[in-house]
Amino acid sequence: MKKQDKIQRISPGEAELLDIFWSHGELTLSQVHEIYSSGTGKPTLQTIQTRLARMIEKQMLAKRDNYPAVYSCLISKKQTQGKYFELIESLTNRNFAPYILSLVEKRSLSAEEIDALEKVLAKAKSRQ
Repeated sequence: MKKQDKIQRISPGEAELLDIFWSHGELTLSQVHEIYSSGTGKPTLQTIQTRLARMIEKQMLAKRDNYPAVYSCLISKKQTQGKYFELIESLTNRNFAPYILSLVEKRSLSAEEIDALEKVLAKAKSRQ
């Protein structure tokens, strides 16, 4: 079984946790909790531990049982994007423009995101 085949549905909470691992690499439970809760304590350490355990069951994360236990990500951001590309493609009937416009209207884009979109659009135009 390829890693891509292992990727199942990813909940919004799992996506947030995956993003933490993609940004920070290997982490302990307390480090994940501190980053995720931003010092607020919400959600609780136990909630994070439960989510991490479920993500291990789904083969999204691995856990080394040293003390303290260290968690690492088993899937890449690119793999998850590929999984959801097919869903978005089917939902939009292969017409991505309204979807992208809706995303852009719902939140502000960083300068880096704008640059990336401009490059993709320029590349698409050059292929026509």
